[in-house]
Amino acid sequence: MKQPDVSATSSEGVRELPKNVEAEQQVLGAALLDPDGSVPILIERLTPEHFYLQRHRVLFRTIRELFSRGEPADIIAVANRLDERGDMERAGGRVYLNELLDRVATTASLEYHTDIVRRKAVLRSLIESGGQITELGYDEVSDPDEILDRAESMIFEISASSLDRSYFLVNDFLYEHIGSLEEIHRDPEHQTIRGFSTGFKELDDLTSGLQRSDLIIVAGRPGTGKTSLALSFVRQAAIRDKAAIACFSLEMTKEQLLERLLCGEAKVSLHRLRGGYVPAPKWRDIANAASKFQKSTIVIDDTPGASVLEIRAKARRIASQYGLDMIVVDYLQLVDAGVRTDVREQEIAYISRSMKKLARELNVPVVAVSQLSRAVERRESKRPVLSDLRESGALEQDADVVMFIYREDYYAQPSEAAETSGQGAGAEAEILVAKQRHGPPGTVKVHFNKAYASFYPMTWDEGGSAPF
Repeated sequence: MKQPDVSATSSEGVRELPKNVEAEQQVLGAALLDPDGSVPILIERLTPEHFYLQRHRVLFRTIRELFSRGEPADIIAVANRLDERGDMERAGGRVYLNELLDRVATTASLEYHTDIVRRKAVLRSLIESGGQITELGYDEVSDPDEILDRAESMIFEISASSLDRSYFLVNDFLYEHIGSLEEIHRDPEHQTIRGFSTGFKELDDLTSGLQRSDLIIVAGRPGTGKTSLALSFVRQAAIRDKAAIACFSLEMTKEQLLERLLCGEAKVSLHRLRGGYVPAPKWRDIANAASKFQKSTIVIDDTPGASVLEIRAKARRIASQYGLDMIVVDYLQLVDAGVRTDVREQEIAYISRSMKKLARELNVPVVAVSQLSRAVERRESKRPVLSDLRESGALEQDADVVMFIYREDYYAQPSEAAETSGQGAGAEAEILVAKQRHGPPGTVKVHFNKAYASFYPMTWDEGGSAPF
């Protein structure tokens, strides 16, 4: 991409080329401040030609050269390399290098500033290509089809240069992936689980666990235990698999979520805990459960009406601060799309696509709780189907896995429910895997304990330790 002459000054009546020198300085300063964390991101998204100032192009070219050779790219190494090549003055001198470093206190906004640099470079390229295309339009000798082809090539070149590389030759990753498959084959304990365990063996056998980059929808009618099932996944992943988890609760407070986590792990009645009727022996179980969560990494955000952009920004911040292995969103219909439309289905579709994009971007499973429409109530068969997903078919389309919760006692008369569920203590439930991209649908029977507000495997032991 040919660069404009940046040394020329603008005269009156001539518009300046798009640029943001401050953003370029922030990007380069971040590279000098934290080369290990910043340079890989910059190498992936920028080239020297993206920078407006010549001194910045020289400096970034040097940083990229050091990185490609496996050498440190801190300010000392960069200055040394510039001296060796005689490019120190072209890069602005040592005083300017120190000035770039002093401008940056944190690299938290690196990607934002990188996007600014890229956008300005694309606009400059469009202006340059626009001028060349204008000149082509005055060429009355050449064949018009050839002129059009050359013009299209210029625009395509700009488009191609502004895209991140997201495609690879098979031989770039073939043997690496074969190696991971062989490792699974050699380890009998992990042959069926390639993601995080759900805590339910039959469900793990069916789905191979909660996979990274997957959007997993957990859906059901109000009161069937959607949040409880999602929190069962959280307990398993956080305590047993030592995963770092972010929970975005748009319906419950952080205290309510913590109470459910504690009761599910300690096997204590949620109603009794809130009412202060827990016997002394059970307090020991609560204390033991609390110690487990104390050692775990679970981050809860209970901002009501959080927007898609807020969830994405906070998730990325959590990933940077604590690491991140799983995201839970409870629940989708309460998320603010951040876009204005008269059609609710379009908003849900945008939220759904954003959740899937977030899963891919952070390479974590996103477990999103969703409501079901009332259509299921009007049918003779109350078992949910994919068309029951509330307000949008996009949920069905975007999700990698769709799980429904079905409880027969939920639709039974009060007397019948008490008779079949041990006077209301618990009931058999079904997790219906209605869709998964990489496996068959199926049904898994589990136990739902109403008092503990939690799901357990059918082989659970009410008096023993947590059945995972």
